[in-house]
Amino acid sequence: MNGMKKLIESIIKFRDDRNWNQFHNVKDLLLGLNIEVAELQEIFLWSENVDSVDKQKIEGEVSDVFIFLVYICDHYKINFKDAIQKKLEVHKSHYPIDKSRNNTNKYNNLNG
Repeated sequence: MNGMKKLIESIIKFRDDRNWNQFHNVKDLLLGLNIEVAELQEIFLWSENVDSVDKQKIEGEVSDVFIFLVYICDHYKINFKDAIQKKLEVHKSHYPIDKSRNNTNKYNNLNG
């Protein structure tokens, strides 16, 4: 069993052992995800040196964001790894290296 699959299964087991799935409707999962992202952003708020922020706090909030994403994927029966691979392929076609390297423009505004 690969590491990502095992990690996702442990997240789902944690939830299921507590019978929390009954509370995990999509609206609340999305609101929770947004709150966790805001908590991650809050770590950086007013920080002049982003490299000096508390790494442990970042790890905690990034983990919460990931957990909410896993719950959303579980709800819709999305294979997280496959979905990411598919999206990377889309990005590769939208952002060819020769046009996008050192360029922050959106794919439909790449000069070329």
